[in-house]
Amino acid sequence: MSDVAYASASTRRGPTILRYATVVFAAAVVATVAALSVSALEPKEAEAASAVRVCGGEKIKLNAKEERTLRLHNKARKSRGLRSLCVHPKLTKAARAHSADMIRKDYFRHGNTRLRLKRYGYKWRTYSENISWGSGSRDSPGTVFKGWMHSRAHRSNLLAKKVREVGIGTATGTYKGINRVTMYTVDFGTRR
Repeated sequence: MSDVAYASASTRRGPTILRYATVVFAAAVVATVAALSVSALEPKEAEAASAVRVCGGEKIKLNAKEERTLRLHNKARKSRGLRSLCVHPKLTKAARAHSADMIRKDYFRHGNTRLRLKRYGYKWRTYSENISWGSGSRDSPGTVFKGWMHSRAHRSNLLAKKVREVGIGTATGTYKGINRVTMYTVDFGTRR
C-alpha cells in the first residue's frame, strides 16, 4: 500500500481560520493514513546526485528526487508565463534539514519555518513552504507535485509571482513505522 500527505505554509495574509483548517485537515489525513497503512517495500537503489546552477551562478548537487521536483516546478511556472526559480544554497540546506528532521523525529509539520530560514542565514522578504511525504509508488516527485498542484494553498505557493528562489530537500527513512518514506520540503523565498 502507498501513502502520501501534503501540507503548506505561507507568509501571505489570508483568513486565519482557513489556514488553521488546512493544517487540521492535513494532520487528520496523515493520522488516518498512518493508522490504516501497512507497507512492505523493497529498498531502492541509491539515487545519483547531479549539479544544477544556483542563483549566483555556481553549482549545487541535488539528488534525483530534488532535481526532478525542481524541474516540475519550473515547467509549471514556465507554462504560465512565470520566471523559473533558481536554487538558493541556504534555502536548500534549510529544506534538507527539515526533511531529515521530520524523518529522524517521526513527525510531519512545518514547525517554525521563519526561524529555521533565519537559522540557515536566509534573509527573506517573503517565504512560503510546501511539505509532503509518500511511500511506495507515491513517493515519486511526480506524484507529490501532482498533489501540490491539486491543492489551492500549495499551488499558490509554487506559482507565486514574487517568489524567485527555492530550496528543495528530500530525506528517506522510516516514518510512523512505514519503511522507505520520502519526506519532501520545498522552501520558496525572495530575499530582502
